[in-house]
Amino acid sequence: MTNEEVLDALEKIKTYCAADLLDKLDCAIAIIEKLEADGIKTPLKTDFTQLAKESK
Repeated sequence: MTNEEVLDALEKIKTYCAADLLDKLDCAIAIIEKLEADGIKTPLKTDFTQLAKESK
């Protein structure tokens, strides 16, 4: 599943989300958008341990 598919689903879910959960949903959307902007297209298949080693 790609970030675009997840973002599309989250935006649709936002329509039916309880008001007290909107901030949390917005945070999740922002995280996926950040991953996408940083070039991580499929986060579930990404080895983040390698990324942590590269940033040191």
